[in-house]
Amino acid sequence: MKKNTSLHHSVQQQWICFSVYLISMLLLITIAKIFSERRIIFFILLSVAGFLGWTYLEYHLHRFWTHNKTSKSTKGAYKRHIHHHQHPTEIKVTPLQRIILFILSAIQFILSARWNNYFTFFSSFFIGFAYSFFSHWMLHQSWSGKIFPRLLRFHICHHSKYPDSCFGFSTTLWDDIFRTTPPKEVVITERIIRFYYGEEDHYHSINNS
Repeated sequence: MKKNTSLHHSVQQQWICFSVYLISMLLLITIAKIFSERRIIFFILLSVAGFLGWTYLEYHLHRFWTHNKTSKSTKGAYKRHIHHHQHPTEIKVTPLQRIILFILSAIQFILSARWNNYFTFFSSFFIGFAYSFFSHWMLHQSWSGKIFPRLLRFHICHHSKYPDSCFGFSTTLWDDIFRTTPPKEVVITERIIRFYYGEEDHYHSINNS
């Protein structure tokens, strides 16, 4: 009985999150349509909508699929993801795969800028997808704290003390919206940093961000 209640709550939360996302996308696309004669604004709005579209999907899959150990349909994804939690330095995307994603993203961007139509939304969605592979890799490099310290702090919290929060690794936006952020007073210890990427140099910079 408890399991069914938990599952119902999870499904309910998914629909709440998806509804917020859908309303946001419809609003952005509607505004873009209103400014369709202002080509630069039109392009920017569709680009933002597409990129945010992927970042939401990233958040949704991470939160409701790869951390759902009760559903049979997500059991495989859960096991693979937990392995990454246990071995944070192991990231299976290769440099060649990232190069291919970068080239495809560049082609998509050039085409969307040239055509400047609703293809821009799908192009930016793909670019967001490609970027997530770069951002996740960067979050496991010690120098990433100098570029986006808050996102790094969130990701380390997710890997260590708070696996049920901090689900975005391209942006903290959806964590802020859906209140899945870690406590502000949390301190990332030196032991956690050693486990996360084996370097101590950035301990103070992360905790002071």
